[in-house]
Amino acid sequence: MTIHRLNELSRADLPTAGGKGANLGELTRLGLAVPPGFVVSAGAYAEHARAWGLAERLAPHLATESWDAAAAEAAELFERGALLPTLERAVREAHRELGAPLVAVRSSATAEDLADASFAGQHETYLNVAGEDELLVALRRCWASLWSARALQYRAARGVDHLGVDIAVVVQRMVSADFAGVLFTVDPVAQRADRMLLEVAPGLGEAVVSGHTTGDVYRLRREPLAIDDRDHRVAGREAPSDTLVLQLGRLALDLEAHFGCPQDVEFAFEGRSIYLLQSRPITTLGGTDIEPLPPPPELSRLQRKMLEANDNDRFPVAPKPLDQWGFRMVIPALVNAMRLVGLDIDEADERATMAEVWREFFVLPSPRPTFRLLGLPQRVATVLRNDWMAWWETEAFVRILEVCAPVDLRALPDAALLLRADRIEETTREILFKRFEGILSQMAAIALRIPVTAAVGRKRAEAVMGDLVSGLHTRTSEVNLALFHLARKAVSAGPEVFRSIREGRPEDLRGSDEGRAYLAEVEAFLDEHGHRESTGLYLSAPTWRQDPAPMWGLLRSLLDTTEPPSEEAGQKRYQAALDEVTHALRFVPGLSDTFRNTLLQLRRAIVFRERSHYDLARVFSAQQAIVGEIARRLHERGHLPSPDDIFYLTEAEVRAWLGEGVPPLSEVKRLVQRRRATYGVVNGKWQKRAFGAGAEGAAGSDELRGTGASSGVVRGRARIVRDEREFGRLKPGEILVCRYTNPAWTPLFTLAAGVVTDTGGAASHAAIVAREYGIPAVLGAAGATTRITDGQEILVDGTEGRVLLLRLGVTGEVAFA
Repeated sequence: MTIHRLNELSRADLPTAGGKGANLGELTRLGLAVPPGFVVSAGAYAEHARAWGLAERLAPHLATESWDAAAAEAAELFERGALLPTLERAVREAHRELGAPLVAVRSSATAEDLADASFAGQHETYLNVAGEDELLVALRRCWASLWSARALQYRAARGVDHLGVDIAVVVQRMVSADFAGVLFTVDPVAQRADRMLLEVAPGLGEAVVSGHTTGDVYRLRREPLAIDDRDHRVAGREAPSDTLVLQLGRLALDLEAHFGCPQDVEFAFEGRSIYLLQSRPITTLGGTDIEPLPPPPELSRLQRKMLEANDNDRFPVAPKPLDQWGFRMVIPALVNAMRLVGLDIDEADERATMAEVWREFFVLPSPRPTFRLLGLPQRVATVLRNDWMAWWETEAFVRILEVCAPVDLRALPDAALLLRADRIEETTREILFKRFEGILSQMAAIALRIPVTAAVGRKRAEAVMGDLVSGLHTRTSEVNLALFHLARKAVSAGPEVFRSIREGRPEDLRGSDEGRAYLAEVEAFLDEHGHRESTGLYLSAPTWRQDPAPMWGLLRSLLDTTEPPSEEAGQKRYQAALDEVTHALRFVPGLSDTFRNTLLQLRRAIVFRERSHYDLARVFSAQQAIVGEIARRLHERGHLPSPDDIFYLTEAEVRAWLGEGVPPLSEVKRLVQRRRATYGVVNGKWQKRAFGAGAEGAAGSDELRGTGASSGVVRGRARIVRDEREFGRLKPGEILVCRYTNPAWTPLFTLAAGVVTDTGGAASHAAIVAREYGIPAVLGAAGATTRITDGQEILVDGTEGRVLLLRLGVTGEVAFA
């Protein structure tokens, strides 16, 4: 049958009516007020798709994941294909049976409105459709929306078979709504099961759902049912009566009880009547099911200082579970260095740190001072005299190159692959034990601060100490110089090469001889520096070789830079500071010479630290390659839903799963989902601890308030995107700031670290997808696009619904350090 009246359908008719149609049929059968209408069955769509050869025409695009090309091909097909006469006649008759009113035409895919994926906003809705001809046009467009680029990307990200999904279309009489909106029977933002969240605005509910209108927000206590508080977002705007709101709340609780899970209910108020436009499961409550988290430990003063000195900059995001495998190489060496200086570490405490997976901050075992600390100055003096760079170049670096020498990982059996990882780990740990001993020489800075303070005074001492270690030539400065020269080669390679990089299209370089020649230069650069980390020394953080996007972004920024990064200014600051201090110390015999010699050794120690850190990134890169190969094997063997899921496993699980200890795939999926949810909580605490408190009280900071639509905290550079033509401006890891979002914008959420909008709220498609993707979002922050400067650093707190405006950035700025 082609046409089904809503009163003929129920939840059992999902394959026929799609998620939306089946749910509306169920509501109608319950005797609830649902606008009358009918469903054009999924079978009718499938019949036309077969007749038009849809699968054959789209197969090449699907195979290459060319989503835009597939969408364009489908759009043309559904616009021009001839409708079967029987279907056209049945649709016209059903519309006349309704009384030929204005109608709403809504897509209803067979894979949407499910308990684990909402597909919110991925398919089209058309309102106030007048006449039979316009209805048939809307029907075609709803069918075509199953193949939009955003719907294809959404399904691909969730492992949904594209050709296994059909689409029905719901046609309903339009409601002349006074107010409309969405009610969540459980607060999906605050993750509170004792409270409901309602957003309502005058007019059609689609304006709230799409994010074009900022609705008034109500928070309802579930038991006993009452309005806890309300947030009227527009002063003087009319609002529905409390009686009507509470009546809706009771109805929503009944729906939750009937369907057996929390519901996302779309509604309309017309006079004193409530019309239900949809009820579907809330798909974004996974964060309530998380791994047990240890309570934050009480930190000693020394631990707090170490935390402040290391975590914020070196570890800007929380590590994932598998990152502990990498820490196993580092933690023993750090603990050994602490013992060398005279701090006692309990072995049980050390083992607990080695085994720890979830923390809201990275912290070493609690150290206890011993009498050995009295010998620290002598030990630092001894270490300072050693030639650590010579040891590194003739021994340590040689061993690193040997153990990380390229091999065909695919050809290695599982046991040999793990053996290679073990050799890398063992070699690195041995090297790090001695490296950290050498880095103790940097504690000479503590001793040097005393004469510097005496020479220039306490207020200037810190700045002068910084000048005294400036102007150093490090491996980092060499990489930056090489990147500058690579950018200059792009300028001289010709306009096509320049344009491809400027416009962010490096893939176009393959289309010309000049472009291919330049790509060879890029490959040579990556051969030398591709192991460079972007986020930190995490196994889960890709290197430039694995993800060259940051490198291309830097090249794009450097295209207009005509002068290479220079150490000359730093060297001048160093020399001026040295002259000032030694001149002030000249009255104490021999002190100036001693100061000068100690400073020289300290500067050499810093260069050694930078060089060794750069080379040690090769070790992590080699381990990442092994992890990637293990992920590929587990995925191809059907043991892992996605290769990226491996970072949510522990080292012990990875080793066991390569053997015979793999749990069923359904259990693996639940485990990964739970770990991902846990990581969202941990990283939110990490970000808030590292950046939140200091930013709130920073001088010159400002704050915007909106609706916390997706919980979590993130700090980053804001990118203002005013319309679809500016989509290309957003770079991975930036915070999307825009006037509003609609479903066409949601593919950007795979790039954005967070979202801030002028309008919209917790009920919009943007909020739903943001929560599914797990990125913080503050919607309805009035004036965001005018008060936030493009490129400015901001902190988005999606839990509290606030945006902190921090310091201004410089668009395209590159820090040479």
